[in-house]
Amino acid sequence: MIDSGPDGGLVYIFRTVTSSPMQGDTVRPKTIVYFEWIILATLLFNTVRSYLDWDRAIGRQNVADVLYYVSLTIVIGSFVLFGVLTLLVSRRRSKIAMWVSIGLFAISFAVFVLDIVDDIIRARLPSEHMRALEHISQAAAYALLFTPSARRWMRREDEKE
Repeated sequence: MIDSGPDGGLVYIFRTVTSSPMQGDTVRPKTIVYFEWIILATLLFNTVRSYLDWDRAIGRQNVADVLYYVSLTIVIGSFVLFGVLTLLVSRRRSKIAMWVSIGLFAISFAVFVLDIVDDIIRARLPSEHMRALEHISQAAAYALLFTPSARRWMRREDEKE
């Protein structure tokens, strides 16, 4: 926000997270802030993991150049989608984005479990430690959305007071 100072010059006034909310604004509960941080951290972690595993993942497939770019587009698109859904939930209180995000997480978790079962059936040791860490972190983040303070905030009960 910009305001004019006593000498007529411009003074920048910044509002911090700890300051009192301006009219119409509300402070997000810590559970929502933690949800956002955890999901964005797992997205960053997943980005690094995907970058490190990219050659192995593409090398496994006998693909042409076109499929390489399709795979790359899908990976980048999914990161952007999860990032946007997370921000819609944590900043705009979108219940639709919350349930879409939870549904996509459930599908991802089911695929992860099927990969582990496939490894066990083939008598291989499951080597999905990093993905397990991601899924545990995401499950904890989504559980935060169902805490009483987060549910009140999502229902906009804090604005009614």
